[in-house]
Amino acid sequence: MIFILSAGFMIEYFKGTRALSFVLPILSVGFFSVALGTVFFLKNPLTRCVRYAAFSGFFIMYLFTLLTSTTSVTFTFVFPLATLFCMYLDRWFMTIVCSCVFTLNGVYIAAKLSSVEKLEIGEAAYNQFTTTMLIHSFVLLLFMSSLIAVVYVFNRLKKAMDHKIQEAIDARLTEQKLFAQATIDGLTGAYNRRHFVDKVREQLNDTSAATSLLLLDIDDFKQVNDEHGHLAGDQVLIEFSSIVKQVYAGQGIAGRVGGEEFAVFLLDKSEEESQAIAERLRETIENSKVRLNEEKEITVTVSGGIAYTKSNGMTFEELYQQADKALYTSKKNGKNKITLAESL
Repeated sequence: MIFILSAGFMIEYFKGTRALSFVLPILSVGFFSVALGTVFFLKNPLTRCVRYAAFSGFFIMYLFTLLTSTTSVTFTFVFPLATLFCMYLDRWFMTIVCSCVFTLNGVYIAAKLSSVEKLEIGEAAYNQFTTTMLIHSFVLLLFMSSLIAVVYVFNRLKKAMDHKIQEAIDARLTEQKLFAQATIDGLTGAYNRRHFVDKVREQLNDTSAATSLLLLDIDDFKQVNDEHGHLAGDQVLIEFSSIVKQVYAGQGIAGRVGGEEFAVFLLDKSEEESQAIAERLRETIENSKVRLNEEKEITVTVSGGIAYTKSNGMTFEELYQQADKALYTSKKNGKNKITLAESL
């Protein structure tokens, strides 16, 4: 659009109706806005900076055209192109642009019609002038009508597109919700038993490195439920799961595999490292207090069993069986202990 306006100015310059001192500043503004818009476009296409830079130059040139000419071909044809392009870029930006254009055109036509009288310029010139103004008015009215129709269609299309997008979002959220229900324990936020087992089996199938399976069971959990109620028991499970996630963050896979039983799978850890991590977890739980309400806090302990293999030659069931035996030994030897399966 700026290039079309520039061509119009140059034609009027060569005809002698425009002075070079007038044309050069206007052309400079227009091409500077094009250059500025191009820079913004290369950095981030179709940003607001691109629109504002390009159309600020266009409207400066357009305004000068309205203020300094009585009949302008560019006046009639350029502003529809400009506003349609605005509509392509941004629906709301287009509304602002069109409002400015319609206001300027209305003021322009009213000012021109009120400033010219038939007796001053002669009947022939006056008829030509009024015909030109009527053409401008008709173009403006036609464009406004077309624009209303286009905006209406665009709004219908936008509503339909928004509906489709919302359907896709809802479907995605439903899919995520179903996936979470199938894989995550609803109370603690840890993996449920089925998903934990599937993840461990995938790891065992994909590696030949050393692996460890740690089973953890909260000591005297039934007593917690009996003395403080099931809500207190739920709070203990939530706090316990949170501590497990913190201690094993990024080091292994953790899941809830039973009522008060949790499991952690470690990959590529030595026997000493696995035992040290398990002991750190046991000590953290022992030194932590579970707040049941504003007045009551309790302390719980945990027993654990570790099954360790230097190379991946065992199935999940074999690892679990060894870890379960080690856990039973920890319980039998006084609880609040971690036992290695190899020490049995």
